[in-house]
Amino acid sequence: MTGVGRTALAVALAVVIVIAALIGYRRYTQDYTVATDDNGLAVARVVAGRLYGSSDLRVSRLSGTVQATAGSSRWWGWLKASRVVKAPYEVDYFVDLRPLDPGDFRYDAKARMLLVEVPDVTVGHPNVDEANVTVDQTSGLFVGRDAMAQMQKRVSQTATQVVAAKAREPQNIAKARENGRTALERLFAGTLSAAGLPVTVKVRFAGEPRRGDDTQWDLTRSLQEVLGQDAMGNAR
Repeated sequence: MTGVGRTALAVALAVVIVIAALIGYRRYTQDYTVATDDNGLAVARVVAGRLYGSSDLRVSRLSGTVQATAGSSRWWGWLKASRVVKAPYEVDYFVDLRPLDPGDFRYDAKARMLLVEVPDVTVGHPNVDEANVTVDQTSGLFVGRDAMAQMQKRVSQTATQVVAAKAREPQNIAKARENGRTALERLFAGTLSAAGLPVTVKVRFAGEPRRGDDTQWDLTRSLQEVLGQDAMGNAR
């Protein structure tokens, strides 16, 4: 390798190292460095943020109050402590509309009914509002700072797990589907009505069996065929 080639390679490696170092420093600053004011006091602020686009439609929300507990045992069991917290929570249910394409729409011209198959509802991340707890009780002869921090972490984890399990219970998933079905049927029907296509819309979630009122439909026509013909006034 010539001297020029070695120099170019060295420069390239240096650039890679600098970029990696900057990324690592930014990640460390974002996740581990405590932000302070001019006096060196820790302050509350948003350290990093990113706004994402989304095609998820929120179709339902589960809310209520969760109770979570945690315990701590130190000094070979001599120092025991426990904590109980009750806090409000919310969990959202979404339907991702991004995968929809004309193949997911089928039309029965005779019945003037449009069947739309959409992805199943997904459960969002539980949001436990620990800033507005209604009960926060800690018991124990002596509860050190480390024990308190450990129990706080366990309480948060337990509350999130309990709420997530509640949100995924079959009856709650079924209710979210029905809420989503109603919302999507109104959405699609309103859009088609505004376009001069007053049809009845039925929504079915992916993998869901057909119900008794739609098993006899003629679902051979795609949405493209429906819109193309009805726009010309050829289908009535």
